Amino acid sequence: MKVKFNGFLVLMVLIAQLTFAQERVVSGVVSDNAGLPLPGVSVLVKGTKTGTQTDFDGKYTIKTTPTQILIFSYIGMKNQEIVASSAKINVKLVSTDQILNEVVVTAIGIKREKSSIGSSVTTIKSEQLNQGSQVNVSDALKGKIAGVVITGASTDPGASTGVIIRGNNSLSADSQP
Repeated sequence: MKVKFNGFLVLMVLIAQLTFAQERVVSGVVSDNAGLPLPGVSVLVKGTKTGTQTDFDGKYTIKTTPTQILIFSYIGMKNQEIVASSAKINVKLVSTDQILNEVVVTAIGIKREKSSIGSSVTTIKSEQLNQGSQVNVSDALKGKIAGVVITGASTDPGASTGVIIRGNNSLSADSQP
């Protein structure tokens, strides 16, 4: 009876150890085709919310099981999926053929009505600029926009026009926009 109990206890300890040994830390380095480390690469465990990013040297560590899939993604590179079968996985990402021309940053995609904006918004139509006999656009805008002071430096030909928006508030003592 004592032998059966000891055998059962050993079996339970082995099962518990195998259950907890499934999750382990996977680490490695992510680099590009030239072998340079890539900082900021997203490393996600597929189908979960578990993830991390590579540090400045392209190194990462993440907890996963041997059967889970790691997804490596980076801007301008093709995503790569690798099974986390070993404790050390080094990845080389391949660049895509797409070239980013420009990046547009918005205020988190918030759309507002003109009346809900907390600051002054002025709209000037082309008919208002064409009234009178102004020589240039800056002279045509004088006195038509709230918070904007437009001054002529002199009457000499080619002289610049000063534009100050909402007062003198520049650190470099230059209030030009």
